[in-house]
Amino acid sequence: MLAAGGVPGVPARVRTALELWYGGVAHVDEGARDVTFSPRHGRQQARADRAGAAAVRATPGHRRLMFPSPALAPESRRIVDAAARLARERFAARAATYDAAAAFPHENYADLREAGLLALTVPRDHGGLGADPLTYVLTLLEIAKGCSATALTFNMHATVLGFVDALGTDAQKRRYFDAVVREGRLVASITSEPESSFRDRFVLHTVFRPTEHGYHVKGVKHFCSLGDAADYYFVSGVTDGAAGAREGLLSAMVARTQPGVTVEPTWNATGMRGTVSHTIAYDTEVDTADVIGRPGQLFDVDLSGFALGYAATYLGIAEAAFEYIADDVRTRPMRPSPTPLAHSPVVQREIAQMGTLVRAARLLLVEAARARMAGDREATMLAVNQSKYYSAEVGVTVTERAMRLAGGRGILKSLPLERWHRDALAGPVMPPANDRCLETVGKLLCGLRAATLEYQ
Repeated sequence: MLAAGGVPGVPARVRTALELWYGGVAHVDEGARDVTFSPRHGRQQARADRAGAAAVRATPGHRRLMFPSPALAPESRRIVDAAARLARERFAARAATYDAAAAFPHENYADLREAGLLALTVPRDHGGLGADPLTYVLTLLEIAKGCSATALTFNMHATVLGFVDALGTDAQKRRYFDAVVREGRLVASITSEPESSFRDRFVLHTVFRPTEHGYHVKGVKHFCSLGDAADYYFVSGVTDGAAGAREGLLSAMVARTQPGVTVEPTWNATGMRGTVSHTIAYDTEVDTADVIGRPGQLFDVDLSGFALGYAATYLGIAEAAFEYIADDVRTRPMRPSPTPLAHSPVVQREIAQMGTLVRAARLLLVEAARARMAGDREATMLAVNQSKYYSAEVGVTVTERAMRLAGGRGILKSLPLERWHRDALAGPVMPPANDRCLETVGKLLCGLRAATLEYQ
């Protein structure tokens, strides 16, 4: 017996939704405020389940039932909905092609550019959308459900624009924000190096050597998401002769067309293939006007944006896999019976566990975004590390369990499940890696000093 919400009467639309979801005929006891179900049988049941699943998928209330979305301002809701439409109607159909070819999703970015979403984190007084952290993560989550690689690379672009806002001069803000808003330019974050790791203290080997008009930048970077698709690279290194990163960490915008920038097309990964995260060698000149911030000033900026975006991305992958397999079991029969798999208690437990993981991850993500909005650095560090760790683990777990529930077909490339699983595998190792996230969370909960990322 299922309680009907604890209110007098059961509206017809609620009765219909319950019948569609639970696969039976609802009998309402108005006095007891309860609903019981009589199961349909045979072909009638199968037809009803197929029709019901289709109707439920088309019902916004069903999506809200699974994963309630936090209240948003009308403009924020329009932004999230616009991203969801693009992901559903355009990105999803292209994702397998980008994955197979390890090709950058140029068409997706053309759509984002046309929709004005490339300027999602550009301040409004510079012509952007000025999205707050909550709007941002919900938008990114929707993009990830359509194309993982688009979401991951977009997070790099959008986060760097936040650094420009925090550290750039007025002239730099006008220059680079206009390039994004008016020209649709893309920006990549370039930090990772072949011989260093964020699991401990990160050691930068890229050197900024002072020259008459700026710096000569020399070094090799890898895992450079956006690869040669970016128009600008936000490159970080240390100034020559500095005692350490705290005194000498410096970043500059380097144009892709700048002499001395060499992209080595080495990216051939298991997952996130469309990010084209190539290796890039720098042996180039940088003008003083292209240096963003003073030496060491980057440490004064909230760097949690990367990890928060990763949490949204990998949760989006998990949600996509969950929604796919939930639709599948509602319509796929248990042969030789025509009854859908959703009527199996084993399947119901699997769906329940996956759905609970996803919902918990979504709640953590929303809390982390709100902590960042509140401006409490320590609370943000705790919530973002918890969210990134949990979303990445949920991404791997849910995609794997969805593949198992799909059976042998789950490993076929004709279905998206194996691609989502391969993409999700990158989550736990992306900095801050999940081990590092747990270390940071543990320190904070023990009352110790902690830092998500540390440089030597």
